[in-house]
Amino acid sequence: MKRKLFLMPVLGLSLVLGTCIQAGAFPGQEEKEGIGPYELSQDQSELLQAFGMEQTSRIFSFAAPEEAITVKVHVYQLNEDGTWKVMGGGVLSIGTEREPVDRLAGTIAIERLEDYSIDFTINCAGSGSFASEPVELEKDEEKPFVSTWTYLEERQDIQMDTEIPLAFMVYDDGNSLKSCSLEEYFDPSPYEGMELVQAVTVEFSDKELGSGT
Repeated sequence: MKRKLFLMPVLGLSLVLGTCIQAGAFPGQEEKEGIGPYELSQDQSELLQAFGMEQTSRIFSFAAPEEAITVKVHVYQLNEDGTWKVMGGGVLSIGTEREPVDRLAGTIAIERLEDYSIDFTINCAGSGSFASEPVELEKDEEKPFVSTWTYLEERQDIQMDTEIPLAFMVYDDGNSLKSCSLEEYFDPSPYEGMELVQAVTVEFSDKELGSGT
């Protein structure tokens, strides 16, 4: 499936991020440390709805601890043996010189696409856009196919060099799936053997790019 089919959702998320920038809505020096859902305005929510993205995308705001200079996003897929395989990721750093800002604070936007890839944007005094690899599933069109997912819904503290789950998605043949939780990223064994299990996490570090990050 060609990537151009997914330009409209990505454009919608970009437009919402653009309105955030214009409104000066990204976290700043005064923001309390932590990461959690970014509170969209009514106009921003309606924009996501217009692009049909209210269920497939989320924006998170973060304000990292003072010592942090690097933010890393990881995208995983569950292997058959119950271990996680890296499917993509992205890194943004303000460097030890801390320019053009002296604090790591901003937003992370993620979007689930129809080819089961994950697009995401990290914004912090500049932005970087990344995409994980598409996933090809051998679905039987005569069998039902179900999915369930969950996102980070409450702001939480940041611990350095510790991954924080942002999203957890499960896809499988059948008529029903039990609801999933972000904590199951740390023990995904209940989902072994299912068609597709994905997770998105974020991690903050005091190390510069290329220094073991």
